[in-house]
Amino acid sequence: MYTLAALKSEFSNDPVGMGYAPLWTTGQDGALAAKISAVSTGITVYAGLLPGYQIINATTPSEFLALTSANQNLYLAITGASGGVDSTNTLVRSAFTTMFAAGTSTRSALIAMAQRNGSRAEQVWGPGTTVATDDVSHCRAF
Repeated sequence: MYTLAALKSEFSNDPVGMGYAPLWTTGQDGALAAKISAVSTGITVYAGLLPGYQIINATTPSEFLALTSANQNLYLAITGASGGVDSTNTLVRSAFTTMFAAGTSTRSALIAMAQRNGSRAEQVWGPGTTVATDDVSHCRAF
């Protein structure tokens, strides 16, 4: 989640060249909120929580059977976690990419599944983040 100070800094400094300046200068708070919250094909973010069944569905059975018993147990523990599998967690991603060798269809599917197009707000503050117009208005005074 963002703070008003962080939001103001993003709009004032425009670190990745989103083009906030004209909207900031003319007080177009709604347009700024929409711009930073808009999903873009140029921004990739981790998807967040994925249901375990989706990971299982993306796993090639023969590749699972080729895992060591320790890695099979770890795979089952991760996919069986209540609440889903957190694709933003580097340890989880590392576990899957270590288990499944480069070039395997399971590894490729899991990497693709863990990512999606996102917004600048999600890129900076995490999956699902959107910026409200009122917060843009409040950060001006901050």
